[in-house]
Amino acid sequence: MVPISPAVSTRSFSEAISRAVTELEWLAFFLPRKGVQALARRVPLAALRDRLPPAVSRKLRLGLYPARITTPPSVACLRRHAAWGDPVDLDPARPVRFAGTPRASVLMPTYGNVDLTRLCLASLQRAAGPVSFEVIVVDNLSTDGTRDFLRSAAGRGVLPLRVVENPANLGFSRANNQAAALARGDVLVFLNNDTVVLPGWLEGLVGHLDANPSIGLLGPVTNSCGNEAEVGTAYGDLDEMERFAGAYVRAHAGELADIPMLTLFCAAMPRELFRTLGGLDERYGLGMFEDDDLSEAVRRAGRRVVLARDVFVHHYGGAAWSRQGDYAYLRQWWWNRRLFEDKWGKSWQKR
Repeated sequence: MVPISPAVSTRSFSEAISRAVTELEWLAFFLPRKGVQALARRVPLAALRDRLPPAVSRKLRLGLYPARITTPPSVACLRRHAAWGDPVDLDPARPVRFAGTPRASVLMPTYGNVDLTRLCLASLQRAAGPVSFEVIVVDNLSTDGTRDFLRSAAGRGVLPLRVVENPANLGFSRANNQAAALARGDVLVFLNNDTVVLPGWLEGLVGHLDANPSIGLLGPVTNSCGNEAEVGTAYGDLDEMERFAGAYVRAHAGELADIPMLTLFCAAMPRELFRTLGGLDERYGLGMFEDDDLSEAVRRAGRRVVLARDVFVHHYGGAAWSRQGDYAYLRQWWWNRRLFEDKWGKSWQKR
């Protein structure tokens, strides 16, 4: 019988205690939120929260952030657009082709929600302007027809589209890093597949980066993202969205504002800076907090994180995470917040 070293025994005991404490901390985080979610199935907490005085609502935190008291998160905007077909599709009569190396590379991970991917790619085609771009889609093993659609779209050649198919869901950070490794543009644009862009969006982002070399990460305003980039909207379809967005960006022409962080539903940055920073941290797994992480890295590299108020991108929001159960969603959020705080030596603050 091989004797166990006292040092090894002590270390094993300490590790077991540490794991037990971690799990107790997780349960203390999870159980109240699980209770709120159970109550939300019987009581309209979201509506009740909106009727409480703001000070009371903030104090009670009925949602116990980030617990979801509506399932799934949704945006009241139709996922269809008759003008672009039913189902929405790329227009063979308006091919988008550029000569030479593209100026911008649009990086798009996908995981299901083929209807939203159709909308997003159709909007990219119809918004194409003088700034040349390529689209690199990395699919994380979608099983809803996304891959068939992407293969068909790439084969038709009406959009400068490249498709990478992963053998499993490798997560948001990994998929974006894969796309960035293939990118040829000197500007990288992270773009979720649950977005709709408008003419001028890319010219706006690239133009601001060109005019302001101090900016390391730049993003648009939107209807749904959960931080300062979110503006009040009241549209119900994409025609109304286009009218709202046009009026909004005209009223805020040229306006830029420094911001603590940008969510990566849509954000642009110089490719060389992204590579200098080492890309997105893949330890965040399936997702969450990689946008906080990138914003922090950009700032610590001496560059600015900036909101462009004259660029608007519609965001349906929560599309991929709505497929995860409440337990998986909260567990991922909790672990990734711990990772962020340990990595940067700071407490995360809700925006």
